[in-house]
Amino acid sequence: QQKGEDKAQGGKKVIDMLKYILSESEKEETAAHQMEQEAQHTFEDSMAALKQEQTDTQAALTNKNMELADSLLELQQKGEDKAKTEQEKVAIERYLERIKPGCDFIVENFATREANRATEAAALDQAVTLLKESPTYASAKAKEQERAQGECAGVCKVSQDQVDCKACLAKVSVPGYCAGHPSTAGC
Repeated sequence: QQKGEDKAQGGKKVIDMLKYILSESEKEETAAHQMEQEAQHTFEDSMAALKQEQTDTQAALTNKNMELADSLLELQQKGEDKAKTEQEKVAIERYLERIKPGCDFIVENFATREANRATEAAALDQAVTLLKESPTYASAKAKEQERAQGECAGVCKVSQDQVDCKACLAKVSVPGYCAGHPSTAGC
């Protein structure tokens, strides 16, 4: 019976060992399953972050490409502007070369021209003086003054500084004119 008991004891140990192995295997399977779920969540989170980063990077790349296109267009326009400005500069330089002899003439002869102008102005002033001193001019001036005096021409013929002439020109009476201008000759 001892043998039978030893066998039963040994069988019980084997069963206990098998139960232990089964429980440890279940724990390991649960732990492995838990680790796999955590790894899956980590992978999915990582993939979502990477996809967002890819989307952001593509948007940034698109923006940079647009900026590059704008910059290239601006560069092209500035190149065209530069070429046009250089053409205008050459045209202006050619024009200046064409008119330079005339400008040089003016600068070189400026003093002579100023002296000639002064001589001409003096001659004109002399001519005006001679004309004003002529009897024809004096006669014409007197006729012009007489016309300007109108109906008072006869009264003013004697003296234009007298009260009679000034009152007539102002179209007021002599006493009325003297009241406003007591220092006039004849008041």
